[in-house]
Order: sequence, then structure tokens, then C-alpha cells
Amino acid sequence: MSTMQNVQRAVYPLIHPLKNVQLGESFTSLLEGSGIYVRDENGKPYIDGISGLWNVSLGYGHSGIRQAIIEQLDRIPFVNLVDQTNPTTVKFAQELLALTPERLSRAIYTCTGSESAELAIKLIRKYQSLRGLEQKQNIVALSISYHGTYYGAMSASGIDREISQGYGPKVPGFLFHDTPLSSLGRGSEDEELRAIEELFEREGDRIAGMIVEPIIGSGGTIPLPDSFLRKIRELCDLHGALLAFDEVATGMGRTGRMFAFEYSGAVPDILCLSKGINSGYLPLGAVLFSEAIYREFAVANLHIEHLSTQNGNPIACSAGLATIEALNQPGMLEHVSEMGELLRELLNEELADCPVFLETRGKGLMTGVALQDDLVGGVCMEAERLSALVNRLKQRGLIVYPFYTPGVTTGFHLYPPFVISAQEVSKIVAIIKKTLGGR
Repeated sequence: MSTMQNVQRAVYPLIHPLKNVQLGESFTSLLEGSGIYVRDENGKPYIDGISGLWNVSLGYGHSGIRQAIIEQLDRIPFVNLVDQTNPTTVKFAQELLALTPERLSRAIYTCTGSESAELAIKLIRKYQSLRGLEQKQNIVALSISYHGTYYGAMSASGIDREISQGYGPKVPGFLFHDTPLSSLGRGSEDEELRAIEELFEREGDRIAGMIVEPIIGSGGTIPLPDSFLRKIRELCDLHGALLAFDEVATGMGRTGRMFAFEYSGAVPDILCLSKGINSGYLPLGAVLFSEAIYREFAVANLHIEHLSTQNGNPIACSAGLATIEALNQPGMLEHVSEMGELLRELLNEELADCPVFLETRGKGLMTGVALQDDLVGGVCMEAERLSALVNRLKQRGLIVYPFYTPGVTTGFHLYPPFVISAQEVSKIVAIIKKTLGGR
């Protein structure tokens, strides 16, 4: 074995997602979790304030999910959905659709949120092609949206577009529209509605559809106005376009409703899911879509060109069934709403005098804590300072996730597991107050 091979074998081998490739052994090694807590290799406990990566919605060690996984594993661990089926996989699709309005009637499984967005993009364009409308290929997305890192999903993401440069030509045909920011006190809802109307008036003949997060996630936990969501539903209907809601982060109870679109009443033609779909215990996602889309493929006697080997894995789906059962327990979603309201209320109260604190925003247990420069009010906190603050929170036992959208908003996300108690909410606030300062 050569000296170079010896060196390579000795180096930390794992490249972590969205992190400098030179980082490695500096990462905290987590060994176990229970409820909202995780523990590292030294036994130090942390409150997981972001539910893994917004996905472990029911917390760690959930007995119902664990038992469902074991039972399915003992029956059969994998089924090739190209040629076979499985009752667990079928039942989970039925249960997902039962949670949604009648407009959504069919389901395809994916493994990730990025893959769900990828499939939504393909469905939007193929639907228009099957209708003979080849000119309708453009898809509207928002300027600070995030839909994933697969090629299509990355191409549809407005945030951090400069970071995705150099990976070759991205998928063309996306029209980026300014993200409505009236909830941040920038502009008015009337102006936002008029702006999107003007876009459809100009480009409607070429617009195949629109993909939107009802609450902007990675860009800073920014709820879109209900009026805007209803307007784009109206405009898509008027111009023969499909509306896709990316609820990978917001879906499955995170906002205190099963789906965030329920607040506005605007029902999509396509719904992208993942993350909390089975509380993050195994890789799984899904795309739910309308009968109108299904009919175009059926009339043309065509399949949908999409497959990943593990799509609809029965073990992952068994975890999904246990997750739905837990979410349907009386009072569960009400608890999510109450704990989220308590979290924002206490943060606003305890951090009122903190110079770097700007505001909280969100719905349910999906909260963004916006921060500012303490010397120049209203100006976004610098990235290095934000990173240092997030590290200090972790040192004090609270894991959060930063957002940094220059010129718009900076701060950190708080998306704790749904099983959090009022006492644990207070503990989170106390750690943040001690770290940032406050009353």
C-alpha cells in the first residue's frame, strides 16, 4: 500500500451535506435520543430545537413508530413497486390522501423532499405537453424559495442561486418572482397581488405552473399571505396552469394544521411531502396530485417517468402509518399550535430589550427568530456573528438552525418536536435569553 493510500485511509472519510468539504471530525457525534433530547458521545444532552432537520416531528424513541417498523421488518423489508405491491404501501397512500381535500386523488412515492419537488416539476411540464400545449413550459418560483438540491429542484430554488453556479447548465424555464414580504413590513398585500397578476398577464400563455412554499422555510420562516396563496390559485385556474405547494417542511402537522395550505383554503393540484411524513425515521416522501393530471396520462396510455429503487419502501410506509395515527390523536395538532404560540409569546416577552432581537414569526411549531445588528437597527446580523451565536446556543445545550438571506432577514429556526412540553418551551427560551440577553 502506498504512502498516499495510507494517508487517505487515515482521513475522516465522510463529506457532510452543505458544509465545507474540509470539515469532518469537528462535528458533534450524537449517539442516542429520547423525546426532544439527543445526547453526544460524551453523554451531554441537547434540546433538539429543529427536530433533526425539521423532520423528527414526533421526537426520538416514539414507541408506536418503533413497533410498526419492527413488525413490518419481520414481514417483508422491500417490495419492487414496478412489478409488485404491498398492503402497507397501498394503505399509507390511502391514508395520506384521506388527509387532503378531494382535489388530490393520486399518490407517487419518493425518498426525499428534493425528489418530491423534482417530480412535481416533471408532472407540471408533462401535463401541459399531454394537453398539446408545448409552449406552456415555464414554471413560476419565488425569489428566496428553496426546493432542494437535485438538478430540477435546485434550478427551481431562488435562494443562494450564486452558490449553485458552476455545476453546469441548470434546468431552464423558471420565472423567479419577488417573494411577498408584506409580513415583514415591506410593501403591501395589494401591491403583491397586483405584481403576480401582472406576471400572469404577461407570461400566462407560457406558464405551465407555479411551485410555492406556503411558508418560506430556508429563506427565514416567512409565512406567505393567505391572500397571495388564494390569488395564485385563482390565476393558475384562469391561465390553465398547475399549482404545486411544496409542503416538505410545513406538511404533516408542523404548522398546527395537517397542511399549511389549510389556513388559506387554497388547494393545490400537486402537494410535495417528505420530512415529517414518517417523523423522519426512514427516508420517504410523496407527491399527491389531482385526478385531472392522472387522466391526461391515462388517456394517453402512458406511465409517469419517475422511479427510485426505494420509493414506497414498506418499512418506511409503516412508520408513516404510525405517524398519521399519532397525529390524529385528539388534541395533538392543538398542542402543536399552543406550544408554538407559547414559544413566540415568551420569546417576544423575554427578548424585548435585547438589542439584536428583531421579531419572531411562524405558525405552530415552525418559528423563525429574526436578528439584527445591535448598532444599526433593522440591518441583518452578519453571517459570522450569527454562526458564533448558533454555536454558543449549542454549547448551552440547544440546537438551532440558522438562516441568512442577505438584504432580507437573518436569524435562526426553532422547529422542535411536537411532543415538547410547556416546561421545555420555557427552558428553550431561558437558554436563548441567557445567550442573547434580554429582560
